[in-house]
Amino acid sequence: MEFYWPGTSHDSALYRVDVTCGTERMTRISSEPSFGVSGIQEGERLEIRVWAVADGKSLFGKPKEVKSWKCFHAELALPGGLEAPEVTGALEDGAASLRWTGEGDVYEVFRDYGAFSVFAGEAREREIALPLGEGDTGPQQFTVRSGWKKRGFVLCGPAASPAEFRGEDLPSGGKLTLTYRETAPRLCALEWEGVQCHHFEVQRWMGEGWETSARLAPEEHMRYDAGRLGSGSWNRFRIAAVNGDGTELQAGEASFWASVSPLYSTAWPIQTLPLYENPGKGDRLASVPGGTALCVLAEEGDWFRVRYGEEYGWVDSRFCMINLPEYIGDHCSYDITNSYDSLFAVHGSPIQAVTHGTLPGYENVRLEDGTFLVPYLYPSAKKLLTAVRAAEADGLRLKIYEAFRPQRATRYSYDETEKQLNRPALTESGGQVGMTLSKLMTDNGRFHLGSFLARTISSHNRGIALDLTLEKIDGGGELEMQSGMHDLSWYSETYLNNLNAKLLAGYMTAVGMNGLNSEWWHFQDDDTRKAIGLNSSLEQGVSPQGWTQDDGGWRYRKADGSFARDTALTIDGRAYTFDKAGYAAG
Repeated sequence: MEFYWPGTSHDSALYRVDVTCGTERMTRISSEPSFGVSGIQEGERLEIRVWAVADGKSLFGKPKEVKSWKCFHAELALPGGLEAPEVTGALEDGAASLRWTGEGDVYEVFRDYGAFSVFAGEAREREIALPLGEGDTGPQQFTVRSGWKKRGFVLCGPAASPAEFRGEDLPSGGKLTLTYRETAPRLCALEWEGVQCHHFEVQRWMGEGWETSARLAPEEHMRYDAGRLGSGSWNRFRIAAVNGDGTELQAGEASFWASVSPLYSTAWPIQTLPLYENPGKGDRLASVPGGTALCVLAEEGDWFRVRYGEEYGWVDSRFCMINLPEYIGDHCSYDITNSYDSLFAVHGSPIQAVTHGTLPGYENVRLEDGTFLVPYLYPSAKKLLTAVRAAEADGLRLKIYEAFRPQRATRYSYDETEKQLNRPALTESGGQVGMTLSKLMTDNGRFHLGSFLARTISSHNRGIALDLTLEKIDGGGELEMQSGMHDLSWYSETYLNNLNAKLLAGYMTAVGMNGLNSEWWHFQDDDTRKAIGLNSSLEQGVSPQGWTQDDGGWRYRKADGSFARDTALTIDGRAYTFDKAGYAAG
């Protein structure tokens, strides 16, 4: 028997499964929301309970297992005579018309692609018509299984043997049907059925147009390995069937998200961390200073495998910030304005030496290609994913203006603003507003500078805070809030929140983030800070400078994000040569 249940939203969750059969009880821990058990006899009564579990500590600091409040609980007697349906059917008018024998309360239909199956529909009766795409000219395979509704679950019988239908009578014109699947984390394979043509072109959307990645000779079943895609990246591929004279006969397109994983992402310790030979144990190989750029080579529990100099070992991922564009990817957008044109101002009145400047510590955050480094504590980033997906379900995207902020930038902004509080507030063009900067900021003393800028250490300096807003996924721009981003004035107070600001707060507080009364855009992960005992912060800014790896090998990245190419360098006392693509030998 195989059991399946809805998984939790936490990537690191495990599941405890208790199965009681007669007087025998079996407990297992599963990393996936599924479990299989064999040896059950017909008519035996089973009781199954499933919890999401994690490691925790008791009040006395002793390790213990923490279980979710919600528990899946089912009791059933294994019925006899569960038989697979027998499926027949035909291709009629561009659809697969399926019929089958057997009994059940509901029937699940799957389309079989050989190496994997995809859920195609659900039926109450023993027949269904499934429309096919115009490019589905090859053999079509389907399978069906019966289901019986029980209290709180559905008992499914065995699946029918795949029934194959051939589509020679379908029109040969139209679009190719392109499918994709991940063969390993973020490794994507494109598949389609071959047609008569001179060759196929594999094209990828690169932001402004299609670029051809490969040309392939036609075969009956076509496959193209697209390689490892960026974590959380949105991808568009196109397959074109082309004649010898270059005429395009047919084309198919597929768009999809790559899965999210920290592999090859840049990470920075928020404090000095020990580098261990094994995850949390073994010899201590070195101490990695806070703010050192590391490349994540593997993840095991709460540990990242990294390279530090010439040593390879494991650091505690709970105390590492991860670069959000490399981890969450296109699920968010990013504009770290403090790295090139700070928005810090008092309701339209600029702060001299702050507004429109680059704040100290942000010099290496905007890279050569225009992208940004956005460091954020890894446990908090995993929480953020849940908020991201909730916003996406509503057609919205989180836009991040700031994550980690160097402490020197915090102190600089506070000191420079404090000097000017009693000066007349000016407009961007230099005209006078008619009140001091202090009065415009604090509503004549109701608030104070510390309501908006920390005097010493802030949650941003610890890597657990975000400044963000909402934008429409379809390119409709940012949602209107009651004030602009980084408006350091009482106009940004949350008691003035409009519906859009309340919507943003709903996404963030639902995943355990806390806001500030003075800033509608600010949310911080105090729960994680308390859970791991985080008290450290970073004075200086970060950069990407250091070794980074991908499936092609090792490259050395400079502070501006560019790679050492076609040169020789001595790094950490060892000589390396770099080819034109930047990959190292030596």
